[in-house]
Amino acid sequence: MRKSEQIISTLFGGRTLLQGVISKHLYFILYIFGLLILYITVNNTVEKTRVANYKLEKELQVQYADYTRKTAVLMQLSQQQEIEKQLKAKGSELKAPSNPPAWIKSTP
Repeated sequence: MRKSEQIISTLFGGRTLLQGVISKHLYFILYIFGLLILYITVNNTVEKTRVANYKLEKELQVQYADYTRKTAVLMQLSQQQEIEKQLKAKGSELKAPSNPPAWIKSTP
């Protein structure tokens, strides 16, 4: 038997466990596996947080665009000409004043 075959046979045949090579380092191996599981868990949590932040940023952009659109529509509707058009469309006979209000200044 060649040396490489002997090593593979020793590792996979169970002789290593019987000889106590792994049992000597069992706590260190468990420690490494624990760290590996902790690393994977933390990495998954961070990735989920990043995806959630990305989705929230996209939603915020959509909401801001909707806010900007609604603000523009309200600004247009609040212009005096638009108000007059809406009043005429509803059959109201209100009209703009012929002499707009002015400031009255008082002298002491």
